[in-house]
Amino acid sequence: MMLIKQLAMCGILSLCHVSNSLYAQSKYNSDPSILKDPTGYKLRSGDRIRISVQSQTDATVEIQINNDGKGRPAYLPEFKLSGSSTKQIEQLLISEYRKQLIYQNPVVRVHILKYSDRVIFLSGSVNKKGPYVFPPEVEAMNIVEVIARAGGFTDIAKKTKVFVTRTFYNEKGELRDSRTYEVNVEALSTGSLISGSSKRFWIYPGDRIEVPERLI
Repeated sequence: MMLIKQLAMCGILSLCHVSNSLYAQSKYNSDPSILKDPTGYKLRSGDRIRISVQSQTDATVEIQINNDGKGRPAYLPEFKLSGSSTKQIEQLLISEYRKQLIYQNPVVRVHILKYSDRVIFLSGSVNKKGPYVFPPEVEAMNIVEVIARAGGFTDIAKKTKVFVTRTFYNEKGELRDSRTYEVNVEALSTGSLISGSSKRFWIYPGDRIEVPERLI
């Protein structure tokens, strides 16, 4: 009897664990038109930040993270900053200041002064042409959502053949490749896709969207 109770309890605990995992996953995908990092904002190249050490005015510096994702705090060598949160950078610098005997018990603060510009470009038969700035926390956005935020299509837009040009860079920020995709936005928005096709086409910063006119 005791064994049965133990097995039942294990089953309940396992179910709770699965439910929590599913909840976390559904929370991450709560808006299916937007991709966000569930762990919060991570610094990127181009971000401008202020690093300060409490009661140490000479240790306050303002840094623009370079193309390699690096920056140099006061009295320390250059560090990789991109890909980490401000809290993670604070803990890293506290450890380094102690290790190198610069400060005994430093209180480090990292503040974001300006986010890097992360834009996409829309042209052609949309109601609001021009650059569109991504919110800092957004990694990617469904093309249907992007078009909606651009005021939607014009009356003469060819919704079944929208062109997306994407540029690829290497780790040094040098141009590696450029590709143009043809997207049936009308099918994506109405759900009338061929079986097995993806239900979304993700747009990333730097993408260029061109909506041609249809033949009347």
